Amino acid sequence: MSRLILKKIVYSMVIAATLTGCSTGGNNHTAMDMSEMSMEPIKVELTWSPAEATVHQEITFEARITQGGDVVDDANEVLFEVVNTADPSKKLELTGQPDGEGKYTAVGALEEAGTYSVTSHATARTQHSMPTKSLTVKPQ
Repeated sequence: MSRLILKKIVYSMVIAATLTGCSTGGNNHTAMDMSEMSMEPIKVELTWSPAEATVHQEITFEARITQGGDVVDDANEVLFEVVNTADPSKKLELTGQPDGEGKYTAVGALEEAGTYSVTSHATARTQHSMPTKSLTVKPQ
């Protein structure tokens, strides 16, 4: 078989596979309804309590998510990443849980005094936002 005929056969198979994969007839794939999606960016307000933390003290991290002034209660994922700026191998990762009114919280404690970089990773409505703030943890 010549190389030209072999290339045509392979090319035809790729096109057929692509068209079959893209067809919507008879399969159970669901399309995302973009009519209710806003192109307005999500906004994430990152806070924690207490504002001034000490070693081993429980800290409640909070991400409040809004879009166009409306609360976002349907985030796909909210994570809090707390990294020691002097030693990035020392970090804490927490999963935010919905608290209503667009708030997602997680509780954790830090084992060492120092400066930490706190980043909330929020994914909602096909968008991702990751604001970062600095947290100083004082000795006990």
